[in-house]
Amino acid sequence: MSKKSFFSRPDGKYLRDIDPFMRFFPFMMKGRNDSAVYFKQQVDVTALRAYINAQNREAASESGDGVMSTLFYGILTAIIKTMIERPQTNRFIIGHRIYQRNRLSCAFVIKSEFRDNANEEIAIMNFEQDDTLKTISERMAKEIRKARETSRQQDKARHGAVNWLNLLMKFPRIVLRGFMRFISWLDYHGWLPRFVVDADPMHTSIFISNLGSLKIDAPFHHLYEWGTTSFFVTIGAVQKVPMVMPDGTTAIRDTINLAITVDERISDGYYFAKTVRRVKFLIEHPEELNKKSTPNRGYYAVSPSLAARSFRCRIERYRVQSHNNDQL
Repeated sequence: MSKKSFFSRPDGKYLRDIDPFMRFFPFMMKGRNDSAVYFKQQVDVTALRAYINAQNREAASESGDGVMSTLFYGILTAIIKTMIERPQTNRFIIGHRIYQRNRLSCAFVIKSEFRDNANEEIAIMNFEQDDTLKTISERMAKEIRKARETSRQQDKARHGAVNWLNLLMKFPRIVLRGFMRFISWLDYHGWLPRFVVDADPMHTSIFISNLGSLKIDAPFHHLYEWGTTSFFVTIGAVQKVPMVMPDGTTAIRDTINLAITVDERISDGYYFAKTVRRVKFLIEHPEELNKKSTPNRGYYAVSPSLAARSFRCRIERYRVQSHNNDQL
C-alpha cells in the first residue's frame, strides 16, 4: 500500500510527484467549466444490441432468475472498464491540487415515472476492478428498482442526497448561502466529512445521463463547480446510419452519440483521445465487457518534451481565452 500524502483527503490521494506542469494548471485555469473540453463520439452499437439480446435470452431460460441487461448497462460497463484501465480519468481537482480518487463511482438520475411531475432520484454506485457487464447489470437493476419504489411509496423517504436537500430547503436563504460558503471552504481544504462526500453525487468520478431513454440525441453538459466530478457523459438515442464497412461495402448500422465533457487539467489530450477510443472499442466488441479489467497503475506516462509542448499550447489557449473575455 502506498504511503498516504500529508495533503490527501478522505476521497483521494494528493499527486505530489506528477509533472510540475500538470500541478501548475489549476492555478492558471481555476474553474472546471473554464477548463472543459468537449468530445462527441459516434459509436456503432449493432453488435452490442445483438450481444445483449443473446445474453437476455440465455438469462430468461435460466428459470427466469438470470440477469437481464440493457443497452445503457452495456455502455456504462464500457465506460467503467475504461476508467479502471486508465486511472488518470479518475482524478479530480480541488483547492488548486490534483488528486487520484480512491474509489470509482458513478452518479445518474433515475426518473420514478416517465411523467413531467414525477420525482427524480439521484443514485450513486461504486465499482470494483472485477466488475463485468453481468455484475453491473445486476446491481444497476436493483438500485433503479429500489430508488423508484422509494420515490413512489413516500415522497419524504427520498433517495440519497435528496434527503439532505429536503431538510436544507427549510432554512432561509441567508442561512443556506452561509452554509454553502462554509462547506465549500471545508471541501477546499479537504476537511469535508466523509459521509457528506459519499452521499453527494457531485463528488463522484463521473456523472452519466441516459437521454436515449427519452428518444433524444446527446447534448453536451457542463461540469459542476461544486464537488469534484471531472467527467460528464450523456448518451443519445439509437439512430440508423449508413456506414462504410471494413470490406468497402455500405450497411445500415445502429449508432448512438456520446457527448463527453471533461476537465482537461486532470490529464492531457493524448490520454483523453486514447480513452475515448478505448470506450468505443469496448462498445463495438461487447464480448470484452464480461472480462475482468487490468488497470494501468501509471500516474503520468507522458514524456517531458510532450508535456512541455502541451504546456505551451495550454498557455497560448489561456492567453487567447483571456483576450476574448476582455473584449466582451
